Amino acid sequence: MDSRTRCLYKTRMRARTSVIESFHYVPAAGWTRTAFSVLRAGKVAAAPDYRIERAAYPGQDILYCLSGRGVVETLGQRLEVRPGQLVWMANEAPHVHAADEHDPWSLLWFRLDGPDPAILRRKLFGEGTLRAVFTDAMNPVPWFERLFAALRRRDAGLDLRLNQLIAEFVLLVDRALAGTGTDDLPNALAAAVDAMRGDPGFAWSAPDLSIVTGLGPSQIRRLFQKHLRTSPHQWLMRERLMQAQSLLVQSDQPLAEIAEACGFCDVYHFGREFKRSVGISPAAWRRSELGTGPGY
Repeated sequence: MDSRTRCLYKTRMRARTSVIESFHYVPAAGWTRTAFSVLRAGKVAAAPDYRIERAAYPGQDILYCLSGRGVVETLGQRLEVRPGQLVWMANEAPHVHAADEHDPWSLLWFRLDGPDPAILRRKLFGEGTLRAVFTDAMNPVPWFERLFAALRRRDAGLDLRLNQLIAEFVLLVDRALAGTGTDDLPNALAAAVDAMRGDPGFAWSAPDLSIVTGLGPSQIRRLFQKHLRTSPHQWLMRERLMQAQSLLVQSDQPLAEIAEACGFCDVYHFGREFKRSVGISPAAWRRSELGTGPGY
């Protein structure tokens, strides 16, 4: 560890802190440019003065509290952490985690890294509180046990296995944030999604969604944010783009007709939104998908 890293990595712990499990892993060269991995993981029973403070560090640290209490400071948030709660720390910014001196915590934790691990955090939490509460039915401890077992064995396919485990973990957190152990949506939200998906070209104003769901606009927005991590407008825009992609490859309709059928104001609005999300224009995407562009 060089002097700069040592400066960034300030640790104050008495010998009474017990490191029950500790794993290190070095992914294959270049792996984290294209997939996710786990760099460190472990289980800690903290002493009263356990405190780790960093200005910045690679990856993202995720802590799950088994017992006791502690506090995490990250991205301007100060989060009190209790048993059954998980906190995601933004390592790219200054961050601190410390045990409660009267009731120090025991933690399961791991550090993930990948192409842009902060994207996973933003996908799950948006700009909200970086904490998830797990019920007994969604206990993440079995996931940590599978992670630790994989890190002990260090099989030849460990890079692939760790990438898979990260995907499973993200789904666990997503369900914890939604407050459900399944992918089933609440009835009102499912009704809104079915209606919008059935007619994505319709304008779908807030009063229209209220008629479908029986809920007020603010309740509908909260349901979309909690369970789908997006707003009704953003969700509908993605549905429209996916319908447009289907029409682009399954029909010979002009772009203007596709734009109108999918609910865009005009072909310019369609082109702008399509390129923003997909990266190329609708016409170029159609040629590429159908194999009619240059080089085919």
